[in-house]
Amino acid sequence: MITLGFQVVDWIETYLVHGPGDVQGEPIHLDDEFVAFIVKAYELDEEGRRKHRRVMLSRAKGRAKSELAGMVTCAELLGPVRFDGWDANGDPVGRPVQAPFIRCLATEETQAGNTYDNVMVMLRDGPIADERDLDVGLTRVFVKDGLGGEVRPSTASSAAKDGGKETFAVADE
Repeated sequence: MITLGFQVVDWIETYLVHGPGDVQGEPIHLDDEFVAFIVKAYELDEEGRRKHRRVMLSRAKGRAKSELAGMVTCAELLGPVRFDGWDANGDPVGRPVQAPFIRCLATEETQAGNTYDNVMVMLRDGPIADERDLDVGLTRVFVKDGLGGEVRPSTASSAAKDGGKETFAVADE
């Protein structure tokens, strides 16, 4: 399988920490199921194009789905998630998205916060905070250095913006 997923997993485990909860601030070590999900989500064809435009993970309450969504959101903001060619061994090489704009979507505000709260803690308290100039706030994250970018929580309210320039969106139930 051709995938950027292993690079994404390595990036998550290197630069992020667990979000709110019993293990907040502790290093992340993804289990086999979450690794397999990320590896499949970032699968590429022979030309380096993503095979999957949308992926979904449905599990029981308490499985840390919102935390995983937060991890992937952080990776989409700063990690090696876009194909950038092949290395000397013929393996794909990833690069960050230029000026990513990411929405954490949900049907109501507190649910959007479930994913966004994880993003906020992971970026504020993880090793990535020492390497990147991030403005992490209660209602948005801005990347102030390098390629720029932002993350915002959003809901399906009647006042919500329709049709933006999103590079990635994560939807929590």
